[in-house]
Amino acid sequence: MSNGQRNHPCIALWCGNNEIDTAWSHYDEQAGWGWKQQYTADLRERIWADYEAVFHRILPEAVEEYAPGTAYWPSSPMTGLTGDRTQHAHSSTTSGDIHYWGVWHAVEPFEKYNVHIGRFMSEYGFQSFPEYRSVRAYAEEKDLALESEVMLAHQKNGRGNQLIKQYMDMYLPGPKDFPSFLYLSQVLQAEAMKTAIEAHRRRKPFCMGSLYWQMNDCWPVASWAGMDYYGRWKALQYYAKRSFSDILLSIDGTSGGRIDFHLVSDLLSPVWGRLHIGLYSFTGGVLKELSVPVAVGANTAALVHSAGIQELLGPHDPASTVLYARLEQDGSILDSKEHYFTSVKAINLDVPVIQVTQTQTENGIRLTLETDVLAKQVWVSPETEGRFSDNFFDLIPGMAKSIEFHAFRAGDKSDIPADPGRITVSSMADYIQSPQ
Repeated sequence: MSNGQRNHPCIALWCGNNEIDTAWSHYDEQAGWGWKQQYTADLRERIWADYEAVFHRILPEAVEEYAPGTAYWPSSPMTGLTGDRTQHAHSSTTSGDIHYWGVWHAVEPFEKYNVHIGRFMSEYGFQSFPEYRSVRAYAEEKDLALESEVMLAHQKNGRGNQLIKQYMDMYLPGPKDFPSFLYLSQVLQAEAMKTAIEAHRRRKPFCMGSLYWQMNDCWPVASWAGMDYYGRWKALQYYAKRSFSDILLSIDGTSGGRIDFHLVSDLLSPVWGRLHIGLYSFTGGVLKELSVPVAVGANTAALVHSAGIQELLGPHDPASTVLYARLEQDGSILDSKEHYFTSVKAINLDVPVIQVTQTQTENGIRLTLETDVLAKQVWVSPETEGRFSDNFFDLIPGMAKSIEFHAFRAGDKSDIPADPGRITVSSMADYIQSPQ
């Protein structure tokens, strides 16, 4: 351990290894991933003794010597993942950390993220493809097919490409072509991770840790990453930024006939404000409005409002309406969320006309976007390499959205306010098959 490593302020604990304890499952002859059955009983005991020497004696002693006072954890996870890795059986636990892969490997629905929650969710994830220009860095036009040799070579999970398609068939409209499939795969991944992250945070303080797999890529590939190999932010990266905000308004519609509004805060002082809830048509018409005072204590989470679906929706078409909620304090919006009463596959999406106004500010270029009809998953793609302050967001008519652009510095991935150059603005309606 160098001084720079051991003294870094973001180190919460040192972990000895990843998944070896659960893969071997020394204390359960029927569990594990099948490796130990390849050895004799005597050799298994010797391997386990060596394992304990390294991860339960040598490494914790080294951590205590070089980083005294920092926690050490022998293996992640230490509980919660049982059975064959292809099955990923899981039960909620009251201690330890959990790697939950029922969503993805076992093809469980996203809703299971609301059920399988432990004290520390230290690994879970969902794959997507990079954007089109990243894919074209390693693929020719003739290679743009899920089962092409090139696509399979740039996918290191045996069933990865087909799992993305299988889940997409479950949750999203069909893509009109392969570039559209790439875009929708990112939306799918982002929605999965939003469901997980917010479910974990709503269970605070029972659950106090949520780490999705993974942050970035070491080569251009379809993967679980939120940033691709070239540093380009996928939809997940923008979603994670919102879902991990210090103050989070989270809407849960899975409690059976009701919509629950949760407020989560990582601040060390209480948070209060008013929760404004509006029902809007996809053309921007206000169908219903209500407002309630809400509050949450320091560093905790609370259910701050709940209402019946019929109470909120009334006689209006769930396929053509959106619920928009915002938390306001002294005139400032602390957070906001949209909620739909039916699946994305079932909602009526028209192709929006999105107007963009560009202005120069002290901090760089600001884009203000407005739409004539609901625009889902608005993606603003810049010519200059960099990122926006927000992206992959829903835009409701009458509610302008402003974002700023930050370019990557030459030679690294840090960013500075800059001009995005020529931009392309699109939304989900541009990528899905037209109704027959």
